[in-house]
Amino acid sequence: MINQATVMLYVSNVEKSTDFWQQGFNVSSLETIQLPDNYLSVKLFLQDGFALQLFDKEFIQKYSPEVAMNTPSILFSTTDINALHSQLSQISPFISDISEFGGSNQFNFSDIDNNYFAVTEEKTR
Repeated sequence: MINQATVMLYVSNVEKSTDFWQQGFNVSSLETIQLPDNYLSVKLFLQDGFALQLFDKEFIQKYSPEVAMNTPSILFSTTDINALHSQLSQISPFISDISEFGGSNQFNFSDIDNNYFAVTEEKTR
C-alpha cells in the first residue's frame, strides 16, 4: 500500500529553493541526492507521508526531455492560517491576502520560481 506521497518540483536553483521551502514550512528532515553531472536533488519531508522533491530544470531537460515541466497544482492545509501566512509573507515574492471562499479561509503564494500554490485552513472537527 502507499505510505508516502512525493511531489516533484522542477526549479531553477535547487539550493535556493531548498532554503525557501525550509524557511516557509516546518521541514522535518531532508535528503540530498547526488545526480549525474554534479546536479543535486533535495527531498524535503514536510509532514508524515508527504514530501517535496526538488529537481533542477536543466537536469530534467537534459535527462528526461519528455517530462512536462508544468508545476503541479498543490493545495496545502493548515490549522493556523494566520501564522503560516505571516511566515510565508517574509520570504515569498507574492502572497495574497487571506480571504474567505467556500466557507474556509485561504490564500495563495509563489515560490522563488514564480510557481503558485494555495493554502486553506483546516476546519476543526
